[in-house]
Amino acid sequence: MYFAQERLFRRETLGILALGPEKYIRMASVILIFATAIIAIFLGRSKYKFSVYFAYFAILITVILNFIVSGGDFLDMTHVMDSKGIGTWITLALIFVSYNSSRFKLLEVFLLIAIFYISLLTIYNFIDFGVGGWRGQALNKYRVYATTMVWIVPYYYLITKPNPKLKWLRVYALFFGLILALITQTRSFLIIYFLTIMFDFFNTKNRLSYSIFLFAGGIAFLLIVLNTEIFSNSLELLINRGTHDTRSEQLGVFLSQLNPIKLITGSGFFASYRYGYQQWTAVDNQWLLLLWWAGIIPVIAYFYLTAVIPLKMALFYRLDYETKVECFILILWVLGLTGLAIFTTMTIDLFFFIICILLGRVLYKFSNLCV
Repeated sequence: MYFAQERLFRRETLGILALGPEKYIRMASVILIFATAIIAIFLGRSKYKFSVYFAYFAILITVILNFIVSGGDFLDMTHVMDSKGIGTWITLALIFVSYNSSRFKLLEVFLLIAIFYISLLTIYNFIDFGVGGWRGQALNKYRVYATTMVWIVPYYYLITKPNPKLKWLRVYALFFGLILALITQTRSFLIIYFLTIMFDFFNTKNRLSYSIFLFAGGIAFLLIVLNTEIFSNSLELLINRGTHDTRSEQLGVFLSQLNPIKLITGSGFFASYRYGYQQWTAVDNQWLLLLWWAGIIPVIAYFYLTAVIPLKMALFYRLDYETKVECFILILWVLGLTGLAIFTTMTIDLFFFIICILLGRVLYKFSNLCV
């Protein structure tokens, strides 16, 4: 339902923007992103293994063919930039920008700026609005912040670990990530942060000091939650949600309506299924969703890039700490698409671009390992 509402909001927003000069700004941003992606393909040639290029173009070509055959409109930006459009997969070419080490290092600076910006927006909305009386109101205000932070904070928190000067910035980032997960009562986000902390713990030499720090931080966080009405209410709702399975029924209904033959070619841009009294266009498992509307080829190709290569590197190669972190984030991403992190999908949102850049770095290192 949330994905359907998001798409409706985007269409309405784009329709409003079409009435004023903002539409040209939006169009320019799309053109610039596409241009960056296309140029990256050519500038990154010979930097990546052939299998990486083959997988990317297998995704792009099949998605474009699916878009055309199923009736998608190239002149309608709500179609092109929809999660089932071609915009997402054109910008996937951002994986080819990460071979330049000095350029890639700028990502850390950008992520820190993004963390500060989102945290300031969170504080402003918290003072102005609070969290609302029910979860839907909290999601309406904070969902975009929480989803973006859950794919920025773990990487920034882990990658800056070797620099002791950034210790308190790491804690600051983690704190706001946890706060947003709690405000939105999103259990899956809290699991991701927990896995991030566990990864950090097992890559720490002095685990005793780390355990003491975690224990003290956990107690302080718990006291804040229990002694603050807003957060204690969020925690209560989170515990209640944790005891209810909200996805199995949806998946069961979705799977019962799948056409096995259509899974080869995909059901197309306008694919939908009946859930209750409504036609739904999304499901909380992005691998199944991609298989459903785009077919088997994009799923295999994207899984090869995001799961097979990082796992192969983590299991069979001796990696430095930086590469371990990058592979770990991609493993979290694969789990998130499976349903671990709600609202996470292949889309034109900022967090997808960031994941593409991280993925590109891993693919570049993999290409060099195999030389």
